[in-house]
Amino acid sequence: MISAGLTRQVVNVTRASPSIDSLGRRVQVYTNYGQFRADVREAAPQEQPFADGVASICTFEIRLRWPNVARLLITPIDRLVYRGRFLRINGIRNLNQQNRVAIIDATEVV
Repeated sequence: MISAGLTRQVVNVTRASPSIDSLGRRVQVYTNYGQFRADVREAAPQEQPFADGVASICTFEIRLRWPNVARLLITPIDRLVYRGRFLRINGIRNLNQQNRVAIIDATEVV
């Protein structure tokens, strides 16, 4: 079980609701769906070549209680907002397969 003292950061969940623009193209609009408290760990930023320059890619490991994942029905399609940063979910793991702690691997969307 993750201790309550570690879950001090608030993370918001935004859910994609597809809409159609005036030309009939699908536009992803994200609306707030809920929030949870978690332990957010940021890895050191990595540099990757991008076009004619270099992009800085930040990855995050978010640990939270498993019932929060089940309550909010979090899926990899959703986006997370942490301190004004938008995060894309790469995967959700169930630590030790005990339905107590969930680990979300996320990458910042720039």
